Amino acid sequence: MLLKIIEINDKRIRIKSCNLIKFNKIKILFLIKRMIYTMYEKKGIGISSNQILYNYKVIIIDTKKKNKPLIMINSFIKKKNTFHTLSSEGCLSLPKLFISLPRYEKILVNFINIYNIKKTKIFNNITSRCIQHEIDHSLGRIISDYINIIIFYE
Repeated sequence: MLLKIIEINDKRIRIKSCNLIKFNKIKILFLIKRMIYTMYEKKGIGISSNQILYNYKVIIIDTKKKNKPLIMINSFIKKKNTFHTLSSEGCLSLPKLFISLPRYEKILVNFINIYNIKKTKIFNNITSRCIQHEIDHSLGRIISDYINIIIFYE
């Protein structure tokens, strides 16, 4: 039941995910169930389907770890505010490493839920950060892409 999460040294993590246009509800629900199980077993608060080599836009978030995951299909950020917060992030594809990153404090996201209903919702704080992180995965980006290395010469 536990899915294999690919790590950042695997080039396939850079593949951009496609929108899920038409889906077999039983198959997608089985995949989502396995993704949720894997996320909790790995002690994560979010997982993107391309981390398990399923290249369609499916992300799962549970920032409160209360077994009430938010399931988002074909999610994209419609609007973002101008305020950023700086906080530490980890990643299931980059185990044991945390990086401080600025992220938008509040975002407006369009997505489809598991009942195939289009939703638009505002998220903020840790949930906003986590959604941005997982959407980055669906775009082929990872947190280490945000690291700037500065070299000082004398």
